[in-house]
Amino acid sequence: MSLKSISKTHLFCRIAVGLFSFALICATAIPLLRTEAWWIRVFDFPRIQISVLIGLTFAGYLALRIYWRLRTWEYALATLLGLALVWQIISIAPYTAYYPEEMASSNTEDDSNRISLLVYNVLADNREVDALRVLIRETDPDVILLSEPNQWWFEQLDGLEDDYPYTLQKPQENNYGLLLYSRLELVNPEIRFLIESEVPSIRAQVRLRSGELVTLYGVHPRPPGLKPPENGDAAQEDEDDDEREDSGKRDAELMLVAKEVKELGNVPVIVAGDFNDVAWSHTTHLFQRTGGLLDPRVGRGLLNTYDTRNRLLRYPLDHTFASEHFLLAELQLLPDIGSDHFPLLVVFDFDPEASVANDEPQPDAGDEKEAEDVIEEGKSDD
Repeated sequence: MSLKSISKTHLFCRIAVGLFSFALICATAIPLLRTEAWWIRVFDFPRIQISVLIGLTFAGYLALRIYWRLRTWEYALATLLGLALVWQIISIAPYTAYYPEEMASSNTEDDSNRISLLVYNVLADNREVDALRVLIRETDPDVILLSEPNQWWFEQLDGLEDDYPYTLQKPQENNYGLLLYSRLELVNPEIRFLIESEVPSIRAQVRLRSGELVTLYGVHPRPPGLKPPENGDAAQEDEDDDEREDSGKRDAELMLVAKEVKELGNVPVIVAGDFNDVAWSHTTHLFQRTGGLLDPRVGRGLLNTYDTRNRLLRYPLDHTFASEHFLLAELQLLPDIGSDHFPLLVVFDFDPEASVANDEPQPDAGDEKEAEDVIEEGKSDD
């Protein structure tokens, strides 16, 4: 190889590594901006992927250091890149098995205060209804919460009421339908439209076998980057960025639920569903702190529920948060049965003394005002 070719390769490598470093630093810093703009909020999602890319970029710097001497600006970029990696790891670390558990585990064999939930986004176009029926028989949950069911799914699940006689049914053609099936009694069940007239949510009290009442919320807010559903049509990604919706509606719905949970006081609560938000986002953490809700994932693993079709781009979007009154008996990511989401099985034990063992999230100064602002902005963002 000629000296001229070596010089060109040298220059290309330096520029490529430098530009890639700058892009990754920006991708890490952008989510720190407190804005609901969809193109900023989407950077909340790929923290694992960004961390891996940062590691590969450091390998590039190592190669440059071996073959050529690094310059001052490259050392500066590498330092900032290292800080970006530290920040990403801090965000992800709670969702690994090396972190202290936020919700303590249950060791009781008594099931009188136990409630098991199957949470699953069926994907409206998915036709593997038989696979879902088999999964329900195998896991035998007390409560089944399904997101995205349309009329076809509702009809295909006919007969499920024989084993799950308590139901809430809101199938829709716009990808925001909800179905709730329960073998435990539902008290005061209701379908609500908290922020958008086409996006329902669920609230009901569930009577455990012991007679204790647990308040259950089921949610599936619209994600950032999609236009609102109109006239029953499915929300779609739009090629015109100016028409894409920001995260305000999603965030406002979650904050409304969290605020309501807080106002309930010392009442056992479970909030479940497809949040269309990752566990480590600022919005999800604000939701937890505002409602005083525990994440059973913390200290146990990522349990990425989306996307089944892409191993490289998977995120924890489906959640089950619970108040300090519960201990965790089981948390399991179930096999792919045709949707773009994996089903999630969660088993909680109600225990009046559980708060002693649990690490309840504490609100930060300004959380209450921020939550109120998010709600107001979401309601006014038409």
